[in-house]
Amino acid sequence: MAESSTLLRDICAWNPFSHAVELIRFALYLRLNTEALGWVALTFGVFMALALWGFDPARGIMTRKAR
Repeated sequence: MAESSTLLRDICAWNPFSHAVELIRFALYLRLNTEALGWVALTFGVFMALALWGFDPARGIMTRKAR
């Protein structure tokens, strides 16, 4: 990506899916990319925390069906 555009390179560097793909690609060669693993774990933790914080069981599907 660095050859095409610096903006595109920066977007790819911040995209967590790019790091997940790198993690899978390195796993196919039986190697560990610790930087990609760190980014994937960090984004997983952030998004999981946001999901748990925003979860409201009172707005769930089961309460809508019971009415």
